[in-house]
Amino acid sequence: MTNKEHIENVINRTFKIIKNVYDNQQEKEGLKGAGDESRIIFPKKRENKKGVYETRISEQELRFVFVEQLNNEIKGLEDNDKPSEKWDVYYSVETPTMHGYTGFKIGQSKADDENGQSGNIDLTIHDKQGNRICLIEFKALNPKRADYQKDFCKLVMEDKKNKDLLRYFIQIVENVDSRTMRNIREKIYVTEKSYGSVSYKCYCLDKGEEQTLNTNLTK
Repeated sequence: MTNKEHIENVINRTFKIIKNVYDNQQEKEGLKGAGDESRIIFPKKRENKKGVYETRISEQELRFVFVEQLNNEIKGLEDNDKPSEKWDVYYSVETPTMHGYTGFKIGQSKADDENGQSGNIDLTIHDKQGNRICLIEFKALNPKRADYQKDFCKLVMEDKKNKDLLRYFIQIVENVDSRTMRNIREKIYVTEKSYGSVSYKCYCLDKGEEQTLNTNLTK
């Protein structure tokens, strides 16, 4: 299997399992089971003004489930612990960038080797020699355009000449309608015009559907 095929396996299982976590493992609703796949819980936030607890949805849950499934892929485990092809890779978190960057705080991100500051990549996958083979940024809900710009800038500019380096932006949303996806699509479209494209994946927890194919990023 290629590195890209392994990554896609991990993403697909991550989406499947984080959906089970969302349905069955929310602190405000209690634990209903499905814990064999992941023991992570979506925590509750403090009471709002109406005295109601809400669930905190963040990129952290997405990242931890992804790492759990990455470790399964490394071991060669598919669903239900069936053996598959092992993947001889390693990973690092909050990986320092090789470029320096400026403009993150004002939403005008750009690479600047001489004057910029180092950033971090959420998760980087390395081959057995330690070389970076995949860069991944995680996002939850519908952040500001500047957040997309910052992450796309890092993903695109790092080792830009390396055509084999995989670059993924993985996002979860709690619920979506056509307006939400149009808004996300427009932010990504503007961002790609400035920085270039990466592999984009988006999953809706409420619907249990991948939204990536419903988002035309070029029109």
